[in-house]
Amino acid sequence: MNGMAEVLALRRSGVKPAAVFVDLVAMAKPDRYAMSRSGIVTVDIGRAESLADVDFRPLVGLQVFVSDIAGDIARHRRCAALIAAINPRHLVMPIWRGEKLTVHQRWAGTPVRTESYSV
Repeated sequence: MNGMAEVLALRRSGVKPAAVFVDLVAMAKPDRYAMSRSGIVTVDIGRAESLADVDFRPLVGLQVFVSDIAGDIARHRRCAALIAAINPRHLVMPIWRGEKLTVHQRWAGTPVRTESYSV
């Protein structure tokens, strides 16, 4: 996994990224993990890495987008569920199936609000 250390370092220094993109990828790219000028940090989790070993706690209260470039829907859903459990401010999980896009969203609060729509 690459990029989560950057998120953790930012949070420890009092900086809250505008958004975190968690990408489930076949292979991580080691040169893209610094926070962008727009405040976005990318976290890559490779196929060989166990989701259970990832500490998602630095994502509490942040806007998080979870995408699965590798195409494993079960892994994609598992990752989103693990992130939802730590209560990000807003969680977005787009899923492509053929030419159909379904977007699942979750907002923190009491009660938690969820929404799904297809395009």
